[in-house]
Amino acid sequence: MSSNVDVRVQRTQEQIREAFMGLLVERPFAKITVSAVTERARINRATFYRHYTDIADLAARLTDLLFADTIATLEGQGTQADLRPLFTHVAEHAPFYRAMMGPDGIPGFRERVEAAVAAQITAWLPPTPGRERVPAAVAVRYLAAAQVGFIQWWLENEMPLAPGTAAQHLLDLHVHGGWWGLGLDETAVSRGD
Repeated sequence: MSSNVDVRVQRTQEQIREAFMGLLVERPFAKITVSAVTERARINRATFYRHYTDIADLAARLTDLLFADTIATLEGQGTQADLRPLFTHVAEHAPFYRAMMGPDGIPGFRERVEAAVAAQITAWLPPTPGRERVPAAVAVRYLAAAQVGFIQWWLENEMPLAPGTAAQHLLDLHVHGGWWGLGLDETAVSRGD
């Protein structure tokens, strides 16, 4: 009996998530109501509240689920150098990420994504005591912000690059830097000391 209940719970949660993601494409996050989600999912409000406390809880838990899926995919590949699975994942969930990272998305969503990316980068880092040119926390935050900014640009521009190409560009920018990406070298840029 327990497995039947689990399957029903999973199915109901999936209906709710699908309804929410469909609504995100149509309207700003602030305009999505429990009533709209329950109507779209064809469930009653009591069923919604058995699973989520409110729309913000639904969005946060959906985000956690998508992050966990992405991190599991990236960890399963055994190397951080291949970012294609990340871009493939974002492409598969583009309406969600576009809506959540856009001007009408959840306040603080981008910061939450950056924190998750920073945590993953930190987990991948090999120990480099005494070799850092800048504090590790600063470099990690920079890389996370750059990665999320690149993904946001990619989404806002309707994913003009294939996931593999976007992943390679991001990796090149991470490794060589933005000045290199612009065709400039160190001598072209003043340090500003």
